[in-house]
Amino acid sequence: MKQLRIIIIGLILITAGTFIYITAGSDPETLLFERIMVADQRTLLMILLICAFTILSTLTGLPIFYLSMGLGFLMHFTTALLICWTVNMLAVMATFYMVRFTFTAYFQKRYGKKRLIMHMNSRIQKYGMWTVVFSRSIYIIPTNMINFSFPLSRIPIRSYFLGTLVGLIPESLLNVLTGYLIKHEVILLSSPGERSWQVLLIGGFIVAFALLFIFLRIRHRKRQQYNMPEAIPDEN
Repeated sequence: MKQLRIIIIGLILITAGTFIYITAGSDPETLLFERIMVADQRTLLMILLICAFTILSTLTGLPIFYLSMGLGFLMHFTTALLICWTVNMLAVMATFYMVRFTFTAYFQKRYGKKRLIMHMNSRIQKYGMWTVVFSRSIYIIPTNMINFSFPLSRIPIRSYFLGTLVGLIPESLLNVLTGYLIKHEVILLSSPGERSWQVLLIGGFIVAFALLFIFLRIRHRKRQQYNMPEAIPDEN
């Protein structure tokens, strides 16, 4: 297992070094779109390459935002969204299994007895699915931090899978939409009337899950109070 950890770390370092070398002196997003513009009839090949790079980038902790944008630029919006969501789901779960079965035992042995880690594990085991959903949906926490930290916890695989399945929807939607708008030369902020339904969809999705989370917390507390045993009066 130790040798496997070394191999994975080496792969990450080599991939990150290659990425820095290739993109040195240029913006990765600009470099990608320059390649897309000269692809012409090789659209299918470009899509396959983007999907492959998405999986590799997720496994090695590299940014994938511009790759999802590339799908939105190349394809019809709905098709691009479905492909982006599916490929990202595969990449995230592959990363989960890589970290869970290679690094988690070492991490738990070294840090698992610390009070903070124990508290976090107990909360994540209880609210793991919703924690993953909101972590991915709010689009603020870096994706790679989510991909590499949750597998180190004691979150059940089922909770992580379902949370990722739902949480990747707004992320994929926003990334693909950005590439789609670039392709069609639509400036969202300067033209509020254009594509307003996409903005409402993203905002409504986040608000709905926030309200659902609050509702579940309130219901859970009420159940705890209801099930709490009544104090027995002192006969003396």
